[in-house]
Amino acid sequence: MTTGSRDVVIIGGGIVGCLSAYLLGRRGFKVTILEADSVGSHASGFAFGGLDPLTGVGLPEPLLEFSLWCYGRHRSLARELHEVTGINVGFELRDRLHLAFDANEAQTAKKDVAWMGSVGGFRVEWVDNRQARELEPQVSPECLGALYERSPGALEPYRFVLAATRAAERNGAKIVQRRATGLLTDGTRCTGVTLENGRIDAGVVVLAMGPWTQQASEWCGVDIPVKPLKGQILRLRSREKPLVLAVNYKGSYVATKPDGIIWAGTTEEEVGFNEGITAAARDSIMEDFLKMVPGMREAELVQQTACLRPLSADGLPIVDKVTGWDNLYVATGAGRKGILWSTGMAHVLLDLIADGESEVSGAEHLRLDRFEPTD
Repeated sequence: MTTGSRDVVIIGGGIVGCLSAYLLGRRGFKVTILEADSVGSHASGFAFGGLDPLTGVGLPEPLLEFSLWCYGRHRSLARELHEVTGINVGFELRDRLHLAFDANEAQTAKKDVAWMGSVGGFRVEWVDNRQARELEPQVSPECLGALYERSPGALEPYRFVLAATRAAERNGAKIVQRRATGLLTDGTRCTGVTLENGRIDAGVVVLAMGPWTQQASEWCGVDIPVKPLKGQILRLRSREKPLVLAVNYKGSYVATKPDGIIWAGTTEEEVGFNEGITAAARDSIMEDFLKMVPGMREAELVQQTACLRPLSADGLPIVDKVTGWDNLYVATGAGRKGILWSTGMAHVLLDLIADGESEVSGAEHLRLDRFEPTD
């Protein structure tokens, strides 16, 4: 079977692919999304949905400006998608406590306060144990204190993917549930995509396949250094009062969602493409969960989920034209910050395809050629 020609074919129905399809369609491009399973069925749809531009890999340098740009676009995009589709993505401001349990953790937090406090639009301060427990009465009495971060956001990732997909479709995008198996080429041009049972012609092809993007390295002859980073999350129900704030400790978090369900996570596992849940992950998450909020020992486990995030070799996202190709692009590698960074990644991709360069703050740090060996 051969489908009709499209301006842009995006391989991958995660949030970056769907959001890029919306933005490209709004600019007049005819877009098709190829997804082997269903949109949002992997990391994008199972993520927690935190939107914190001040913490995580690549911060404060080199991606602070990029992260702030992404966060600002989320605030406007939530309204925009609601107007276009009627879907509320659940964007909200949610304060956070980052707990410290020993002197070294407290010292690190206080150093972070020093630079975070200079970032406009956010209020960050160190609070002692008493102040932390006044802000969130359920945090552990054993913590020394916490970095208190006001005004970072959160949203509901699956709603976000659904809204982006519906908005893309209203701008003419097509969703095709087929598995891509390779590229059609003519010299340095990519002319389309081969499928399990056919082909689709394209003027531009985008590799937005999450951790599976590494497989496309064989298709295009260029190493795209991305691998799966497995993350597991617990959803729990408790008779205790909902948490007032989101609570973090090192790489773990716990928060009460608007529906009253507690989300606790997460793991960082390099186990290849194994998406199964494990008892070891459950126990590890519960250990940190109860360290942060020990009064919730009676919490009932409702669901345990696992997904594979795309992690680049340096932990930072990759959005660029693929080296040596005229019209083949890649967008992947955001690791644990894929929901936050999705807005910037999609806009950089739009700019590169439409204009040849991007003015998104920090876009220069997303280039694929940063992984090329230097003499």
